[in-house]
Amino acid sequence: MGVMSCSRPGCDGIMCDVYVDGIGYVCWECEKEFKEYLSKEGIEPETEGDIKFTLRMFMATYKSEYEHSTKQCDVETFFNQYRRE
Repeated sequence: MGVMSCSRPGCDGIMCDVYVDGIGYVCWECEKEFKEYLSKEGIEPETEGDIKFTLRMFMATYKSEYEHSTKQCDVETFFNQYRRE
């Protein structure tokens, strides 16, 4: 098995075992952060397409900008810019 690096910019996660077609590899830290964000913000994707859309937008964010940061509103602003109407 090769080293599968997380596809999120700024993430140094390796040995990822989750691959999402069209998005790439997702490490356990980014997966956890994504789930926490959905829960915290009350975002409830209803279809596989909604989940992939939201995950794609999340994976496009630069990890170090949001990890351990007080700028959580920046993530919300990012999602609001790309949220489906």
